[in-house]
Amino acid sequence: MNPGTPRNSEPFLRAIAWGAVLATTLPEILWQETGHAASLWLITAESLVIAVSALAFPRLRPLTRFLLALALLNVAWGVIAPMMAGTKPVQTWSDSARWGTRLFIVRTFTLSGVVLGALTLIGSGITRRDLFLRNGDLDAPAQPIRFLGMRKPVPWTWFGPALIVVFAAVMSPFLYLTVHPNFGAGSRIIQFLPWIVAVAALNAASEEFQFRCLLLAHLRKVFSPGENVLLTAAFFGLGHFYGQPSGTIGVLMTGFAGWIWARSMIETRGWFWALAIHMVQDIVVISFLVVGAGM
Repeated sequence: MNPGTPRNSEPFLRAIAWGAVLATTLPEILWQETGHAASLWLITAESLVIAVSALAFPRLRPLTRFLLALALLNVAWGVIAPMMAGTKPVQTWSDSARWGTRLFIVRTFTLSGVVLGALTLIGSGITRRDLFLRNGDLDAPAQPIRFLGMRKPVPWTWFGPALIVVFAAVMSPFLYLTVHPNFGAGSRIIQFLPWIVAVAALNAASEEFQFRCLLLAHLRKVFSPGENVLLTAAFFGLGHFYGQPSGTIGVLMTGFAGWIWARSMIETRGWFWALAIHMVQDIVVISFLVVGAGM
């Protein structure tokens, strides 16, 4: 995918990178799945361990910014965003706000991850091109994915739209079974459509920057593109255990989506297809939530 990237790295660094990805996700999952409430202290502690280790051990220098980004994103999503959403003024306002407005404002709290993650770029020399913050070559070839039956490269201008349709087709039955939508209230989708699109655009852009653009840029000189894609996909997928879609199936679905989106960035040298596909999937998810049980 990118011949200029090293294809062989020190096994120690590889073990640390994968260990950090698991350490920022699995402890909370295991903690909550054994009957405990979500713990801000656990998230803070694991993030501190990763951050201090990244700064204290010279041998980890090639991974320092990546590890710091993981720790900061973990704090942003697991501590800062929930704390902001749980403050009394926000709760008071939320009780009287309309559904679309409330959802949009709550999602802005996760932008704390954009702010904290961006701090790891200071002095790094990473450029906008390194971050994939451009459309890129929209017609670049998508490389073969044999387990999907793709044995030859195909243009992303064909593969991207096909993925939009396939992902939506796969996501809809899962959401139907988990959200229990009342399609008799389908008019709500039209009513809240501007908010649905706004939240989808905000969420897609925010998550693509945090979970792919930023992390892939920090890993570009450490591991092969294929391994970088897997690392970011694992982090993204595990982070959705309590998201939407959720659970083990949700982890697999979002992990696979993250893998595809990261590949699109590397192959096109831009984030257009990742952003477009992600945004459409979010529109599908939010539309189901609008008519979900209890709404």
